[in-house]
Amino acid sequence: MLPSLYWVVSSIGSNISETILTKTKHVLVTHGPYRWLRHPLYTVSTVALISLALLAANWFMIVMAVLAIMGVSLAVIPREEAQLILKFGDQYREYRTRTGKLLPRLK
Repeated sequence: MLPSLYWVVSSIGSNISETILTKTKHVLVTHGPYRWLRHPLYTVSTVALISLALLAANWFMIVMAVLAIMGVSLAVIPREEAQLILKFGDQYREYRTRTGKLLPRLK
């Protein structure tokens, strides 16, 4: 899990943000895990949450993990992607056509 997290964070570099807003010097990252996924940080976090819940054998943690995943998928990602479209326009739209949101696209 930690190697995956390191790969994601080192790939995004200084483009990582605490909010959904893009930075002035933000660049579109399409290498590393971003070659296949638009949101690999959320994917790694999801796997970690579910793994922890299963290891703890705690149904409440599993329910909370599922709710967190739903919240990110339905509320955070759409707003984040809207900001990325504002910043990068057609370049981001094209990137979306060839990458998966949380899982790689199967062709």
